[in-house]
Formats: sequence, C-alpha cells, structure tokens
Amino acid sequence: MSSEQDAAARELLEIFADALEQSHGPCFAGRAALMDWIDDQFLRLARLDVPDQMADPMIKTAYLLWQTETAGLGDNQD
Repeated sequence: MSSEQDAAARELLEIFADALEQSHGPCFAGRAALMDWIDDQFLRLARLDVPDQMADPMIKTAYLLWQTETAGLGDNQD
C-alpha cells in the first residue's frame, strides 16, 4: 500500500471508531487499543472472506463482547 492509501485506510478506521464509540460507548481500553483492535477485526474478516454487509454487524457485536469482558462482566467471572 502507498502512504496515501495507508492514510486513507487510517482515516476510514478513525471514522468507524468514532461511529462505534458514539453508538456503543467509549472504549474502556482507550483509543489506541481500539484502533489496533478495529484494524485486526477488518483483517480477520477479510481473511475469512466475510461478505461486506456482514462485517459491520459482526464488528459491532465483537466490540460489545470485548467491552463487556474488559469491564469484567463476561461469562468467565470467578
């Protein structure tokens, strides 16, 4: 990817992060962790060849699960 493509991809991830936090609350792990997490999610879904229309709801669901686990509210409580 060229530096221009990298910058454009980063901007799209920023927009997605903004929308995600606006809809579902701020990330408990902080913005830098959220940006890394979103990048990883998109790469994972691309490797799995997930249809475009499914990527958004899958990431939103994964975000809510991640935030629940980060807050200590997941199923794995001791």
